[in-house]
Amino acid sequence: MNAPYSYFPSLDAIWHDLADRRLGQLRPEELIIHECPHCAFLELADRGMALLLTPGTVSLLRRGPVLGRCSFVLSETIMALAERGSIDPRDAHDLLVGWFYGSAVLDGEGWTSGTDAIRATDPLESFPRIARRSPRNRRQQAEALLRGIGLACSAAHGHPATDIH
Repeated sequence: MNAPYSYFPSLDAIWHDLADRRLGQLRPEELIIHECPHCAFLELADRGMALLLTPGTVSLLRRGPVLGRCSFVLSETIMALAERGSIDPRDAHDLLVGWFYGSAVLDGEGWTSGTDAIRATDPLESFPRIARRSPRNRRQQAEALLRGIGLACSAAHGHPATDIH
C-alpha cells in the first residue's frame, strides 16, 4: 500500500505530477513553429478545451499551482508565441492563462447553468443584461484577447475556423 510513496514524497506530489502530465497532453511545443502566433493560440485553446473534457482535469488543475516540466513547456510556448504582441510576454501569458483557467473553473462549478436556471423561473426585471444575455462565445473572447495583446492573424490564408467551446 505504501508503494507510491517509494516514488513520491506525498499524496500532494502524486496529484501534482498527474496534473503536470495532463498539461503535457496539450503538446504546446508543436505550436512554436506555427507561421501565425494568433492561429497557434487558437489551436492551443482548442486543445485545452478538449483536454478539459477529460474527467478529473479541472480538479487536478485546481489543487494548486502546477510547476513541472510540462507546465514550464506550456508557459515557455505561450510566452514565445506572445513575443510579437504589444505587451510583455509574461503579462500576455498571465492574461491568456487566467482567462482560460478562470473560464474552465467557472464552467466546472456550473455558474452559467445556475444563472440560466434562475433566468428560466425569474424574469430578472431588475437585471436586464443578465436576463437577455447571449450565449457565451469562447471564440469571440479569445479573438478579443489576442487583438488586445496585439496578436492579429498573420497567416496568408487567414486563421482556420476553430471550435473553442
